[in-house]
Amino acid sequence: MRDAGEKKMAATGRYWPLLAAGALLLPGAANPAPSPASHAAARHVQLAPAFAEVDAWVGKAFPGAVLAVGQHGKLLAVKAFGHIDSEAGAPAMPRNAIFDLASLTKVVATTSAAALLYDRGRLDLDAPVQRYLPEFAGTPGHEAITVRHLLSHSSGFKAPAGVLWGNASDRAGILRQIHTMPVGSPPGTVYVYQDFNLILVGEIVERIAGQPLDRFLKQELFGPLGMKDTGFNPSPKLMSRIVPTEQDDKFRHRLMRGQVHDENAYVMGGVAGHAGLFSTAVDLARIGQLYLNHGRWHGRQLLKPETVKLFMQPQGLPAGSSRALGWDMPSEKGFTGPLGSPRAIIHTGFTGTSIYIDPDRDAFIILLTNRVNPTRNNAEIFKARPAIHTAVLTALDAAK
Repeated sequence: MRDAGEKKMAATGRYWPLLAAGALLLPGAANPAPSPASHAAARHVQLAPAFAEVDAWVGKAFPGAVLAVGQHGKLLAVKAFGHIDSEAGAPAMPRNAIFDLASLTKVVATTSAAALLYDRGRLDLDAPVQRYLPEFAGTPGHEAITVRHLLSHSSGFKAPAGVLWGNASDRAGILRQIHTMPVGSPPGTVYVYQDFNLILVGEIVERIAGQPLDRFLKQELFGPLGMKDTGFNPSPKLMSRIVPTEQDDKFRHRLMRGQVHDENAYVMGGVAGHAGLFSTAVDLARIGQLYLNHGRWHGRQLLKPETVKLFMQPQGLPAGSSRALGWDMPSEKGFTGPLGSPRAIIHTGFTGTSIYIDPDRDAFIILLTNRVNPTRNNAEIFKARPAIHTAVLTALDAAK
């Protein structure tokens, strides 16, 4: 829900320009007073080199992007770059563009849902998965896999030789393959990032909540945070703001726009624990601020501070792993570059999206792109991400 000041800005037509100038106070922020306009403008100027860095990658790493930067409870900037797709004459990227978040679904949606249920005493992280999903029992090794193993990507699954979606026609077909997937390593001993883990967490959330994942999130997280442009299977009425992803010539044989890019999530009906969520930079800024506020938003404690702290901590599964619960954390050669805080939490999405939440700087960075348009073969995003994050963090540090 918007606060009064935000409503007034929207009503007067000054909402987006003011965001670009960095003068919006995020509801629920610890600091109750917005900075003076002159200070906000100065901070926006301070970010100019970071904007230039994003602009430099337009046409090389992605057709377009939206960058949101927040610090100390203020949304310093929301700025769009490039175009909505790679076609000649494509419209400029709008600042309220809706992106297919891909694997950001794992943290923004599924991990946050798990945190909510843990917070309420309904989810035991160290319980075996088969307690919540009886059909997961029966395969050797499954009895030792816990929810914590799933969230830390240390379950030990031995991935199949082929793709799940190639052997399934619906959600049940995908789940049957995961429920009987063999174990290749003892749980907790090897880190392997796998979509299967968060697909199962999404199923566990649904069993505990007694309702579909998308409905639970809308009711318990996205609704309370006022994330009106966030959800699964977006309405066709929003198509003009939805950013196209890949030209799929192997499976769906069309340009993917408004339907999830990930093939497994598509077969599962667009709602899955690992992919399928669509959102905007401004909506994701609210998630970033929720974590920085230790679970508090607009006077309401959505998550206990100790729950937020737990989910932002490295789990040591296996020993030395940088994974928190659901979230990753910066590494020396990671996408945040050399300036990433060791206590920050991060995640990326295959389509070209990322979220970085930094408690040491009390800041977040949202970078949304459609780097897979028109093809996933463009891998320049792996160079662009650290360069852009380094530029933003340099600007934030210089403004101290």
